[in-house]
Amino acid sequence: MHSRIFQISTEPIDKENYLNEDTLQQGDGSFYDYCSEIDEENRKEDIANLVNYALPKGMFELISDDTMRYNGGIEQWKEEYVANIKKRADALTVDNMLEWGSTYYLKQAVENPLDVAYHFYLDGDGCQSFAEQSFAFMEFVCRLEPGTILYIGGVVDYHF
Repeated sequence: MHSRIFQISTEPIDKENYLNEDTLQQGDGSFYDYCSEIDEENRKEDIANLVNYALPKGMFELISDDTMRYNGGIEQWKEEYVANIKKRADALTVDNMLEWGSTYYLKQAVENPLDVAYHFYLDGDGCQSFAEQSFAFMEFVCRLEPGTILYIGGVVDYHF
């Protein structure tokens, strides 16, 4: 399956520091089979999809092809996040704990609360060797003030 990795920072990202197909570990022992660069048109479409459909509705707005504004709303999202984990944990029982899906959905609720295949690379300098699931991005958002501008650098396709 294919998805995207988005490089996001609170500071503008120099082109030479953009995430690219060679930034992350790939192949044996890695989550990624391979990564590949995408063209500029797909990059713009993927960024618009991220902001308009994948991230919590109204929390962000696209203000240019590669910048978005955080509008606030993290407190409500945190309440929903905790409620969802509690719901998943309550569904786990001694009788179903070994069934596929029972613990998987609880783990997904914790690690990937946005329920997206997108990963997030939160290093504007391009030195980090890994990207993370949506919890890491939302944890990053918890430290932002409403009105904060976020810059989007490299966007790469990945296969898993």
